Amino acid sequence: MGKRGHSEKIVELDALVEETARLRKEGKKIVYCHGCFDLMHIGHIKYLQAARKKGDILIVTVTPDRYVTRGPGRPVFTEIHRLESIAALDCVDYVALNQWTTAVETIHLLKPDIYVKGSDFGSVESDPTGRLTKEEEAIKSVGGELVFTEDEVFSSSKLLKDYFGVLPKELDKFLVDFTQRFDTTTVISAFSKIQDIRILIIGEPIIDEYHFCNLLQRASKAPTVATKWISSEVYAGGALAVANHLAGFVKEVGFIGLLGKENSKEEFIRENLKPNVKFFPCFREDGSTVIKTRFLEKVFSQKMFEVQYFNDYPINGEVEDEVINLLKELITTYDMVISADFGHGFITKNIIKLLCKEAPYLVVMAQSNSANLGFNPVTKYLRADYIVIDHAEMRLACHDQHGDLEPLIERVSKQLQCFRINVTLGHEGTIYYDNGIFYRVPVASWKVVDTIGAGDAVLAITSPLTYLGLDPELVAFIGNCAGALAVQYLGNKESIDPAHLRKLIETLMK
Repeated sequence: MGKRGHSEKIVELDALVEETARLRKEGKKIVYCHGCFDLMHIGHIKYLQAARKKGDILIVTVTPDRYVTRGPGRPVFTEIHRLESIAALDCVDYVALNQWTTAVETIHLLKPDIYVKGSDFGSVESDPTGRLTKEEEAIKSVGGELVFTEDEVFSSSKLLKDYFGVLPKELDKFLVDFTQRFDTTTVISAFSKIQDIRILIIGEPIIDEYHFCNLLQRASKAPTVATKWISSEVYAGGALAVANHLAGFVKEVGFIGLLGKENSKEEFIRENLKPNVKFFPCFREDGSTVIKTRFLEKVFSQKMFEVQYFNDYPINGEVEDEVINLLKELITTYDMVISADFGHGFITKNIIKLLCKEAPYLVVMAQSNSANLGFNPVTKYLRADYIVIDHAEMRLACHDQHGDLEPLIERVSKQLQCFRINVTLGHEGTIYYDNGIFYRVPVASWKVVDTIGAGDAVLAITSPLTYLGLDPELVAFIGNCAGALAVQYLGNKESIDPAHLRKLIETLMK
């Protein structure tokens, strides 16, 4: 085969499927590599050169920008630049942009003889994401084999962090100090410690509908915003999201949620709950399940307006009694209870009283939103063992708009006899209060698509960690990493994947 120019090596994946089929008929041995390849370095070159020696044709696919989840500032180079860098290597015959988060689907399409991974993996078991296991299964299913190279290990993440300053200064400074006291193994091992904790959640399921539109010209006879509907997506939000986040980390989650008889969405909810979530629905006759319909401009996913469907009056006595009886039956069978209180009429004074009295370990999140602003303070609870709210919710609870946050946190701590409080600060990170000591942890976000649901992720992941009494700074750091993953998705489109969280933590701590 004659040498081809760099641009000729870059092909569409569909065309590559046809080309590999042709090469296979010619008896060529096809070798395949896949990766991010952000910041091409000598380790990548040696890896690809070693791969090329294992066959006649070397094909490489590159992770699309939208699926790169390796930390702040990543990818440094766009998918186009990364494709061009790979194509410039003589050892590479073809390069294409992958269309999925892993190489599994591409392996099934290309049917290579050998799938090669670098020496930084070492074995299938060493991959914290679990993706390599699925890729090994895929390559075996098409009659190929998985092979590892044996070259010296280099890390793009470490090189970028050490020499190119991709991390925000505050996060970089924090990590220098943090990694002197915690190693990656210690942080990651926290996840295995919480697996057997049984958690009961009570809160409002919220159906998040996203309608994507194209803006049209303003109507000539009225100041009306006109849009053309393009498509819709529906996500499981509110307490549903909290339950799904947790379900990836613990074996069992119980979920008591309020549905409406008018438009219950029960089938959708059951279909979108993780298998290890036990759902205990309660129904109100006088309203629908909470539905929040948002209309977004398609190109940049900017929200234009939203319509909400719910009855936010407190549930009637009959439904309240049903919930209280259900709680009495379940509460002692779980290690901890999370009240994911979105302030839409479900969690009444009597339910709160029961939670505060009977919950073995009570976690409280009392959200302020456009429907309840100022009327759903965390201080309506009589006690808590752990609180997660944002800075605006803390100020509303204390009726203090401009004062320093730390005295406000101390006031709420004393009032609720709660000695662990996590206050999220948006782009400024977290203030974590633990038994009189304040810890500040900077934000770990690098790509913000939508902040909705970030607090739910922090609540879910940190709650079982505090139950075990783990180091507060470690808990806050893990929570911020969970929030950083959550803001990459629109609404609650995805729940936190334990493998992705582990990988992000490893990347940041290198």
